[in-house]
Amino acid sequence: MSALDALERRCIFRSSERVETHDLVSTELADHHLRWHAGRVDTRMCKFDTPRLSLYALRYGAEVSILPDRYDGFSLVHFSRAGGIEISADRLESRVPTGRAIVSTPRRTVALRWSEGSEQLIVRVSHALLSETAASMGRPDLHAALLGNPGLALDDAASAQWHAQLETFAALDDRSRINPALAPWVAHLERGMAMFLLVQAGAPCGAPCAARASGPAPERDRRRLERLAAFAMANLDRPITLSDLARAVALSERQFNAFCHAHLGDAPLVWLRGLRLDAVRAALREDPAAELADLAMAHGFFHLGRFAGFYRQRFGELPSETRKTARGG
Repeated sequence: MSALDALERRCIFRSSERVETHDLVSTELADHHLRWHAGRVDTRMCKFDTPRLSLYALRYGAEVSILPDRYDGFSLVHFSRAGGIEISADRLESRVPTGRAIVSTPRRTVALRWSEGSEQLIVRVSHALLSETAASMGRPDLHAALLGNPGLALDDAASAQWHAQLETFAALDDRSRINPALAPWVAHLERGMAMFLLVQAGAPCGAPCAARASGPAPERDRRRLERLAAFAMANLDRPITLSDLARAVALSERQFNAFCHAHLGDAPLVWLRGLRLDAVRAALREDPAAELADLAMAHGFFHLGRFAGFYRQRFGELPSETRKTARGG
């Protein structure tokens, strides 16, 4: 018996109606257009979540085409449990057969086609969690690499490892999720899954990846992302201007702004602020006794009122709440 079978006990809806299916799935994952093809509608969605990750088991029964709205601040990791799917993300075509996984992070457009009878295990992971984890690793370039790849296909070995992590995640019972004493372990599990995805984003490309990314431009962009991340991390404690960042990667400000929107999904200074906030949060969790004002200023925030507002906007809580959780309640 697989630990994933526990998901069967957490079904949040079943439906044989097309309109109802669209409305329910849109509420949970992302708004989308849904086109039905061959087969009988037999939709079932099961859900298991922790404070920072959500795992879904979803099937439509029939063959379907899906055109989601742009993913806003999150990636979806698909694992084909049965049947396969095809994904076109920012014109990058990928096929995900049974037993394989893909990290979908489209910046502009995405379209999916599910085969009849396909069942997908889908993890919704926020970019805030990924960015924070990358900062704690000292590798913000991994976060940039993941955001820059609209369809990160995992090979057989990595897909099997991801499936094993899904089983561990799904095996958490309700007591584990709500017991405050186990909160640090649950948070460790969440960060471990995020770390796994980041490491995959930094892994060397295989032949299919190399074929898609042929030519000098992707390699040049990768080097620029690495230089940008290194420059930002080395200067988190001082004011950095748009001009400073652009010079670090040898681009004009206009070119650099376009580069950041294309590869990081944000304006340059918004990305930098997120990097600073992630570093503060990681430091606060590591040392909850640290003086908050000192931490903020050590990471380039010199107006504490604005800092608290930015922090709450990114993480959904105030720094004092993060400190309280890190102290064990």
